Amino acid sequence: MRPLILLFFIPFALQAQEVMKAPFTLLGPIGSPVYYDLKSALRDADQCYKLDLGKVAIDTVKQFPRIGELKNLQVLSLEYNQLTRLPDEFSKLSALLYFSTRNNALKSLPRGFGDLYSLMYLDLQNTALDSLPAELGYLSRLKILHVHNNVTDTLHLASSLGHLPALQDLLIYNCLIDTLPPDIRNLNSLKRLTLVKCGMDYIPAEVGKIRELQILILEHNKITHFPKELCYLDKLEFLSLRNNHLNKLPDEICFLTSLGVLDLRGNNFTDHQIEVLRILLPKGCQIITK
Repeated sequence: MRPLILLFFIPFALQAQEVMKAPFTLLGPIGSPVYYDLKSALRDADQCYKLDLGKVAIDTVKQFPRIGELKNLQVLSLEYNQLTRLPDEFSKLSALLYFSTRNNALKSLPRGFGDLYSLMYLDLQNTALDSLPAELGYLSRLKILHVHNNVTDTLHLASSLGHLPALQDLLIYNCLIDTLPPDIRNLNSLKRLTLVKCGMDYIPAEVGKIRELQILILEHNKITHFPKELCYLDKLEFLSLRNNHLNKLPDEICFLTSLGVLDLRGNNFTDHQIEVLRILLPKGCQIITK
C-alpha cells in the first residue's frame, strides 16, 4: 500500500513556477531544516525532508546507494557532484515532490524512476541523457518538467510524455530532439510549452490539440511552416516564434482570439504581411518585429 503523503503545507494557490525558484522555502514541512550532506541526512533519516547536495562530493559506493532510506525526503537537489548515474534505490523515495540535478552528466535515469509517484517538479540540467524514458509516463502528479542543455546529439522523447495528466509546464532548452511524440496532444493540463534551441524544422500539428495552452515559445529553431491546426488554440495568450525561418502565417491565425503578444523577431516577414496580421489578430495584440 502506498503511504499517504501529507501536502497540507503547500499553499493551495501556490504557482508551480514559484516552486521551481525556491523549492527549499516553499516545499516541505514548515520549519524543517535543510540538510547539506548525505551523512547527516542518513543519520537523521526520519527527520530529513530537504536535502541540498550542491557542489559536494558524494560517496557513490557506500552512502549514495542508501539514499532510499530517506523515506520522508520531499526536496532533493544535486549539483556538480560528478555523477554519471543514480542508484536504483532512488526509486524508493516515494515522498519526493521536487528533484533537480544540475551539471551531473547522467546518462540515464534509474530503473524504477516511474515509482516516484509523488513527484511534482523535475528539473534536469546539463545531463547526458539520450532519452526521457517511457517510465516518465507513470508520474501522474508531475506538474513541471524542465530539461536544459543536454549534451548528447539527440534527445529522444518517449510517447509516454503525452500521458502526464497533471503536467502544466514543459520546457526543453538547448537539447536537440528528433520530434515531439504525437501523444503530446493528450496533455490536457498543459498551459506552457517552451521549445528553444531544439533544432526543430517543423511544429507537429498535434500541438493544436493542447486546448489549455496559454503560452507557446518556439524560439531559435529552424521552423519554416506554421500549421493552421495551431490557430485553434483559443486560450493562447503568448506566442513566440522568434528566430526561425518563417515568412508567412495562415489566415486562420484570426482564430487565436485570446492572443495578446506575437513575437516574430528574426523571421522574414514583410511590412505588408505584418499589417495584414494586425487586421487578422485580436484588437490590441502586440506584434513584436524588432
